[in-house]
Amino acid sequence: MNRLGRPEDKGKDGGAKNFITCTTYPDTYNHMVHKPVRPILIMVFTCTQCGQCCIYLGDYIVIEEQTGPYTYACSCVSTNTPFQAVVDEDKRNIFNNRDFSALHPHACPFLRPAGDDRIVCTIHNTSPAQCKIYRCVAVRVYSGDTMVGYITGMGALHSNDSGLRALYESCVSDLPASDEERDSWLSGFFKTHGYRTE
Repeated sequence: MNRLGRPEDKGKDGGAKNFITCTTYPDTYNHMVHKPVRPILIMVFTCTQCGQCCIYLGDYIVIEEQTGPYTYACSCVSTNTPFQAVVDEDKRNIFNNRDFSALHPHACPFLRPAGDDRIVCTIHNTSPAQCKIYRCVAVRVYSGDTMVGYITGMGALHSNDSGLRALYESCVSDLPASDEERDSWLSGFFKTHGYRTE
């Protein structure tokens, strides 16, 4: 059976342990992921709950309306799919504090600091499919010592830097197909245009 980083998949330290394989996905994932002919392991990692993967997802996860005290009708802009979000009972207290959202307007509207150096998803149990299969940061992009964006493991750029976004858009059609080659190619491409990558 394929495992997609569901809430029941926990690492030793309690962090979500994500095992993502591409053999056969449940029907709810078919609209998002191509099914390869042979099984492959994409990634195994333990989430540190740093929040970096979701800090720009406010552009993709949109609250359409509040339908109850802690329930929301939402949509995933990137997949044009609606979903119902219910704030996890154990995170409702931190969800009520809207200061983080005000300071980070491009962050996922359900992202909140936990108060212990973690930044957590407050709708983990009802998060959309794209969040459940999301691969963490693959390449960080810096201008000097300041991180100005990052490339996710799925190849998407997250950045507020208009120059970096324009540069990325200019090369999207040239990207190699494999993740490893793509990440290396992007690192080199950004470096030739004055950025630093890690």
